[in-house]
Amino acid sequence: MTDRNSTPSTLQEYVVDGVIVLRVERGLKGLGETTLKERLDVLVSDGHLEILIDMKDMPFVDSSELGRLIRSHLSVRQAGGRVRLCNLAPRVVALMRMTRLDTILELYDTETQALASIRQARGERVARPAAGTGEGLGVNAPQGAG
Repeated sequence: MTDRNSTPSTLQEYVVDGVIVLRVERGLKGLGETTLKERLDVLVSDGHLEILIDMKDMPFVDSSELGRLIRSHLSVRQAGGRVRLCNLAPRVVALMRMTRLDTILELYDTETQALASIRQARGERVARPAAGTGEGLGVNAPQGAG
């Protein structure tokens, strides 16, 4: 089941199988940074510890936005949760690899792959993608992410 809600201006929020998905719409500077931080604080205080940040609408990120993603990861991690990122543009993936943040942050090609990883971590049965679908190519969760 999917619930859709809207948070202030820079994020779209919805829930899939108990996972909070935050789609970043206008970057992570200024209002975007404040909105993400405030929303994560509320989610964590409400006990939501599985969070997926969808970066589909961010074709690039700069150092301040990278910093916000790292701070988001750390704040949720300190509460016992996990932040995953999905739908990263090729330039963002390249930057993550160059800075070695792909060894700290969990990156996924698609929302579907990220949600499958969460289900697998919960011990739920995960359907494998059909051969030749292209699923699983490109960005993968780092070994020992955390």
